Amino acid sequence: MIYDFQAQFAFALQDDAVQGFALQWLAGESERLPERWQMLQAISDPAERLAILSQAMLSPHLERARSGTRTQSGGYRFWVAQRAPDFLHRRRVWMQELGLEPELPDLARFPPDSWALQLPFTLRKPYLSKDDTTFHLLDNPVRKEKIFQVPMVAATGWKGALRTALVQHLVAWWGSLNDDERQQCSHRRMFLRRRFQMARLFGNEKGVQTDDASFDAFLDQLGGERLAQIYRRVVRRYLAASGFVAGRLHFFPTFFDQLGLEVINPHSRQSGVGERGPILLEAVPQGATGTLLLLYVPFGRLNRRAVAQDLEMTAQGLQALLTTYGFGAKTSSGFGVVEEALAGQGRLVIRAALAGAEQKPSRPLEPEIPETVQRFREQYPDEDFGLKPKEWRDKRKATSREQDQYKAARADFSDYQIQLSDYQHQVADWEKAADAASRQPQPSVTERIFNTLSDLQEEAQQVAAQLRRGGEG
Repeated sequence: MIYDFQAQFAFALQDDAVQGFALQWLAGESERLPERWQMLQAISDPAERLAILSQAMLSPHLERARSGTRTQSGGYRFWVAQRAPDFLHRRRVWMQELGLEPELPDLARFPPDSWALQLPFTLRKPYLSKDDTTFHLLDNPVRKEKIFQVPMVAATGWKGALRTALVQHLVAWWGSLNDDERQQCSHRRMFLRRRFQMARLFGNEKGVQTDDASFDAFLDQLGGERLAQIYRRVVRRYLAASGFVAGRLHFFPTFFDQLGLEVINPHSRQSGVGERGPILLEAVPQGATGTLLLLYVPFGRLNRRAVAQDLEMTAQGLQALLTTYGFGAKTSSGFGVVEEALAGQGRLVIRAALAGAEQKPSRPLEPEIPETVQRFREQYPDEDFGLKPKEWRDKRKATSREQDQYKAARADFSDYQIQLSDYQHQVADWEKAADAASRQPQPSVTERIFNTLSDLQEEAQQVAAQLRRGGEG
């Protein structure tokens, strides 16, 4: 289908003059259509216009289409700077209106001890990735959602990045031990436990055979053949008929509403001279915000100690991934890391009754009779405040000072009557809710709030400690 579209609007087959005018219109530099290519007016979607512009890679106008001229920004660089912010904002709004933005799931519908994490973050360094689009002006476009064309981190990208961070963490720990320490039973058990735990979180490793025919996987080589044999022996107990076991962690995509360009200039190691000239890299810029969302669902025999261990490992891995190792491409150059402080409130939600869990609403408090009314009724015990102040003064043959006291007490009594009516409605609603809850009790859900990645570590440790005290469910 994409080839039919490109053939219908064949930029590369137009003459040089038409290409020059069309380039400006397609990039949003000009509102003037090429006179000899009026067919373009059928294209209103900016993303489709850029798809047509990508054919400039086959024309003499490639560099002009990418970044403009030496003296003036133009082409795709112009579109990213001037048109992309509004375009991406509108696309994100559409996604939200259609319910396509990931949200924290309702854990009441999940098994006990399921938990979810929501981390709104701010990029400290740009995020780079590689899109699989067929045509693009740049050699390195950032990955985008297929329909709405907003920059994204795919769910599979998060899964791979977090697993890689945990593997690097394991490698760093194992590498810090000397040969004698690696032979100690406690350290060998720890190595196996952490590898088993990664299999529990992410599923068994792709490309790792479950028999003892070969031990070529990276972690097999790291720990040695004996530990690899033990690992396979345990994993085989949980394999499905397909030969795989599913992980407990489930990831959601992250979308961004900002786009930018980075420039690199590779140099020859021998001469120190630039080899290809500046290369444009599409990126999500520093300061852009996104939200990482993941869900943990235990299955099989419920073991709260295992859930606690998984929560702690995930929190540690996330902090290492986001602040040290990074996600996306060129992470070894420092790209793809985020700020320690979150862009909003982080949330850890777990389907378990823990200390600090949100309590059920208590019975509403009945409003108190105002003091002005109580004092006034000491002198006039049966007063119902039904008369207007002037009428009350005439009936009681009262003084103007007593009339003012009546007026103030009457106003407070009126407010009290409104509060009393609201209270009666609240009690009725509370009794109805309590009755419904008694007939169909709802599972307890605990929510913890945090504002930094370090706070996440503390909250995860506290929740894990409470889960361990609960033992096995």
